[in-house]
Amino acid sequence: MLTALDTGVDEWRAVRAAGHLPQAVGELLPRLTRRLADADFSSPWGSATALVGALGRLGDPAAVPALVTALSTAVEQEQWRTAAAALRALGAFGSGAAPALGAVRPLTDADDPQLRVAAVTALWHIEGDPDDAVPQLTALLDTDSHQAADVLGRIGAPAAAALPRLRQLLDAGHAWTRTHAAAAIHDIAGPAEAAVVLPVLLRGWESNDSTARHVLECLQRMGPAAAPALPRVRAELALTRRSGGFFDGIEYDEALLRACRAVIRQPAGPGTRT
Repeated sequence: MLTALDTGVDEWRAVRAAGHLPQAVGELLPRLTRRLADADFSSPWGSATALVGALGRLGDPAAVPALVTALSTAVEQEQWRTAAAALRALGAFGSGAAPALGAVRPLTDADDPQLRVAAVTALWHIEGDPDDAVPQLTALLDTDSHQAADVLGRIGAPAAAALPRLRQLLDAGHAWTRTHAAAAIHDIAGPAEAAVVLPVLLRGWESNDSTARHVLECLQRMGPAAAPALPRVRAELALTRRSGGFFDGIEYDEALLRACRAVIRQPAGPGTRT
């Protein structure tokens, strides 16, 4: 890997692996930042996007200056995918990315909705201020409902002001929108919402099996309240080819299997038939 990063031969393979080796950050960080400084930002599928992702996964805030420079370059060249990846990487450092706030905050008003979601999300992870993040994310439910709903769910109870809008999305036309809204409602309001959330999750899974992993992750968080979903989860395990992820390969399938088994291992609630 070090040879690849030093010479550029098969660099892309080394970059993909580097983010999974935080124990080698001392050797990898300077090489990745050097590569990022020389990266081509002219394509959203170029090396810059992969490099900022790897730096975020390594988890060392020493990468913040390089990521801020990359974010500014991506915005200047209107490469929104790369800019969003840089924002996600900065958000991964939490308060350790505080020096980046001056670059992040203006992007919460960006024209591109995905860039706005990434900027607001990064701001939340860096500052942890729900009073700032929740109104912006609630407004973004109209343009990028999946990601905005997910972040509201991660904020949890302090995002309660978003619940009325999330409830409206339970009747939206797209299964992705419905399942992400339902999961966010549970994560914000807790077990009291299980009777509302669970049918929406199961119907979404039935109508679009690409939602399977997201649904199963929410079922894990629901604990015993997810017991009525167990027949569907067991049926999933019995399939020769499981739901969704046909282009995501073995890693996706293994994650789906783990999620199914985790839901099945959960204790059932009192009086619940499983």
